[in-house]
Amino acid sequence: MSFKEFDKLEEKINRLISGMKALRDENQKLKKELQEIKHDSSQRDSEKNEVRKKIASLIDLVDSLGE
Repeated sequence: MSFKEFDKLEEKINRLISGMKALRDENQKLKKELQEIKHDSSQRDSEKNEVRKKIASLIDLVDSLGE
């Protein structure tokens, strides 16, 4: 193998490494975003349950007034 071929190989390996680093960084970013989305979703589910409880309580109150 000539030095020119080694240089080309080195360049390709460096590009592969750079690509892998970029993918790793993007993966970490996406994992963080996913965690935030899951947290927000969980929080919204809790809020929905609270709203449902309040509505059920108000319905019971209205029903009790009608009796």
